This record gives sequence, structure tokens and C-alpha cells, in this order.
Amino acid sequence: MSLGGFQSGFSARKVPRSEVRWGQFLICNHGCEEVIQLISHVSGEVEFELCKIEAERMAHVLLEASKTERL
Repeated sequence: MSLGGFQSGFSARKVPRSEVRWGQFLICNHGCEEVIQLISHVSGEVEFELCKIEAERMAHVLLEASKTERL
């Protein structure tokens, strides 16, 4: 299931854990059944994978960073 893309050259999709490309590097000890993959528009390859919980944490960190004043 494609979730759309980013101007930076990546799109995201959600897949069952059984379709993880880089399982040995997946940061998830929550037992999540679905994984979000970031796909390069250039190569078409999976560049990054994280579970829903870690994706939500990353999104929160990025949103907070975008709101802070630059020092």
C-alpha cells in the first residue's frame, strides 16, 4: 500500500512484517505486524524500514525539530 511521497525523492508504503527487506536492521521489539518502508524514487529500492511505533516516534521528533528556533 503506497502512502505517498516526499519532495526529497522518497515514497512510503506499509507492508506486512513478512515482506521486510532488511529484517536484521529493523528496530522493533514491539512485535509489530506492519512495517513502513521508505522507497527511493531514483533506485526504486527500499532505503529504510521502521515499525509503526518507531515511525510515529520519528515523526514526532521531526515535527518538534521543525518548530524549534534555530540557535
